[in-house]
Formats: sequence, C-alpha cells, structure tokens
Amino acid sequence: MVLCQNKRWKILQVIPAQAGWKAVHCQEADNSQVKISNRSVICWALVKIEEDGAVRTEVRGVEQKSTQLVIVGDLIQTDKTAERGVNRNEYFLGYDDPESHKESDYWIEQASVRLKRKEQKSKHGNC
Repeated sequence: MVLCQNKRWKILQVIPAQAGWKAVHCQEADNSQVKISNRSVICWALVKIEEDGAVRTEVRGVEQKSTQLVIVGDLIQTDKTAERGVNRNEYFLGYDDPESHKESDYWIEQASVRLKRKEQKSKHGNC
C-alpha cells in the first residue's frame, strides 16, 4: 500500500525507478545545524493532485519510510519538538539522480534556503 501525505492525490500510473535515485530531505538538528537524509526512490508515480480547486498531474518519487511506501511530498510532519521549541519537520529538497551525484555542500545550501524560507513564513504567520 502506498500512503499519500495529501489525501487528494490519486495515483494514475507507477513505473520502476532506475537504481541510484534518491529523495533528499532536510531537517534542523537540535544544535541548529542542518541534517540531510537520503532515501532510495523505489518507483515513480504519476499522480493527479487536487488543490484549491485546481487539478494537475505530477511525477513523484515513491520512497520507503519505515514499513510503508510513501509518495515524496514537500513536508513530512513529525511529532518531535526540540527543547528550545524548534519543530523537527522534515522538508523535501529534491531528487538526486544516479548520474549527477550532487555533493553534500549543494544539498546543505538548498536546505539552508528551505529552512530560512520556513522561518520567514513562521514569523509572518504563514504556515
């Protein structure tokens, strides 16, 4: 069973992923450092997404998370909160394909931008 983080996603087609594809995520660690994690993309899903009255199709990776397969989304909610009140949400940064092998510096830069954007939204009351 594939779990969709957004219940309005409908899977239209699934195809296998070439070995080596990774979904790259980031999270802010307790010491304010950026933590990068990679998960193997098992397959690709063509999904129909219904948001705010608009319908579109996208190709999304499907990755292994614990004992389930999940469609890669923009945000993974966690229940963990650090002592200083920072949430431990995990954010999707992009896909790393087996041909490019982007360096960790690239992903850390992407994560810094993503976390800074989240912080600015929080300050302005946008979730």
